[in-house]
Amino acid sequence: MRRSSSIRFLAVPSVAVLSALLLAYGCAANKGAVTTTASAGKMETPHAKAELPKEIEVALRLSPGDEWKSRFVSTSETRRLLTDKTGQETAKTRTVGLEIVATQKVVDVTGTVARIEITEFETRILQDGKFISAPYKQFSPPNPVSFMIDTATRKTDFSAVRQAYEKWMADLKEGPVGDIIGKTFRLPAYLSAIEEMYGKPFTRVAGRKVSAEETPSGKDVVLPFLGPGAAISSVQVEGAMRYTGFEAKGRKHLLNVSGTYTGQPDLSSADELAIRLSDFGRTTPKAFTGTGSASGRFQSSVDILSGREERSTGQISYSAKWVMDEDTLIEEVAGKSILEPAE
Repeated sequence: MRRSSSIRFLAVPSVAVLSALLLAYGCAANKGAVTTTASAGKMETPHAKAELPKEIEVALRLSPGDEWKSRFVSTSETRRLLTDKTGQETAKTRTVGLEIVATQKVVDVTGTVARIEITEFETRILQDGKFISAPYKQFSPPNPVSFMIDTATRKTDFSAVRQAYEKWMADLKEGPVGDIIGKTFRLPAYLSAIEEMYGKPFTRVAGRKVSAEETPSGKDVVLPFLGPGAAISSVQVEGAMRYTGFEAKGRKHLLNVSGTYTGQPDLSSADELAIRLSDFGRTTPKAFTGTGSASGRFQSSVDILSGREERSTGQISYSAKWVMDEDTLIEEVAGKSILEPAE
């Protein structure tokens, strides 16, 4: 990866010091210290113990030309149970998945704002337990597209991506396949899913201080994946994370991080409830109440030089309950995500 000559160093500790530690010792340190053997000529000195930093600030530092090719995967199993006033239960279960192989390239940086271009090479959806080519790709959705990220605040701006896809969908609906696509492919849901995929590697760990002990990591936003044909609001969560070790792989210095989070979803949207009830041929009542919870965990390896995750795995559990007149709807979601380098 090419780096610019203008580098903003980490505060605790500096990236130079941390990189030196990784090069010198090249192994993980779960308990804060690691033992190694140094040599001078043909003579070896006694084992030396090196104290690894107790706290590390992971800065997001992007330069034009930085580029990653990755495989992004999100899958989930959703179970919905509708109970009517007579006690009769109707259950629906759905398993969905989205797999994308794409490059993310930093094309320019102005101040603290970087523009990242996404070029997709493969897009697949899960069907009958196998990933197959996504049908909507035959209609040539926008590719490449770009989003912005402020490296100081970690805020992302996907407005250009949304505009490109909205124009594509508007043009598509004027043709003969418009009605078919509109019923199976809800654009807002799809855009929310890919924003979660493409933005999270730059925002989950970067900008935070992590230590060997689990400490609060503050607020974040997660999105349970229900597929491109479903809609759900993002969930505000509170998290905690810690670093579990270091890896030096060639020229890459990776910080291994694990974390957990919990939160409560906003279930006040009548439109989102209507989409769920459509599975049962029901319409949304005028009055309803909803309660729910979300929790999850993740493990990731972060490039300490850029602050971006190189690989990660995550699990999320989401449950919701709506009470409507004399009917009750319960929804349970178990989701998984994967990020890994692609050839």
